[in-house]
Amino acid sequence: PFSFAFFSTLAPQSTIAPHVGPCNLRLRVHFPLFVPEGDCGMEVGGHKVTWQQRQPVVFDDAYEHHVWNRTDKERVLLLFDLWHPELHEDEISAITDMFTFAKDKGWLK
Repeated sequence: PFSFAFFSTLAPQSTIAPHVGPCNLRLRVHFPLFVPEGDCGMEVGGHKVTWQQRQPVVFDDAYEHHVWNRTDKERVLLLFDLWHPELHEDEISAITDMFTFAKDKGWLK
């Protein structure tokens, strides 16, 4: 649950409704590959963010955020997660062990 990496596309004239991540153990990175000119961005914790191509945006997705693309072209970014920098190595190890145990028991798919 803490190692997502994928390409995210957002079609023209689309939105992603306000939502939050499951926890604040990670930071989410948006690396914009194609950002159309015009009204295309997101709001995180009440702060508006405008993507710029090849300029990463790092945020805690435990804060409410939503996304919009009010242009006539598709937006494409690489999305991936990093451990929250305030976690200590022993905490990361314990969390990893906990999820490995749960997966081994069949509790997670």
